[in-house]
Amino acid sequence: MDELVELFSFEGRATRSRYWLVQVVGTVLLAVYALIFLGLAEAFGPIFVLPMLGVLWAGAWAGLAVTVKRFHDLNRPGWHFLLLGVPIYNLYVWFLLLCRGGTVGRNVYGPDPCLRRGRRRFER
Repeated sequence: MDELVELFSFEGRATRSRYWLVQVVGTVLLAVYALIFLGLAEAFGPIFVLPMLGVLWAGAWAGLAVTVKRFHDLNRPGWHFLLLGVPIYNLYVWFLLLCRGGTVGRNVYGPDPCLRRGRRRFER
């Protein structure tokens, strides 16, 4: 249950692997849910659109939360997610989120998520 609560929380830090996992798996699951719910809505009426809106809202919330936590891992404030709306510069920000390693050790946003879970951090 803690993992589910952590998925929707904006506090703490997220590793690259966690960010990738939530973004890729979340996108695939949302696409599958959308196809299922759209098929049900077409077959049985628009009442099935309401659950889909709930799933989309939860997915967007989880995606935003893990993005903010990824910024925290890079020792940047969470509101930097707004930079993803700036054309051209957003490509650089996405590259940082997807490829750059997080801050080693504790930072102002919490302990190192790699060390907290007992994993070893890859050092260059």
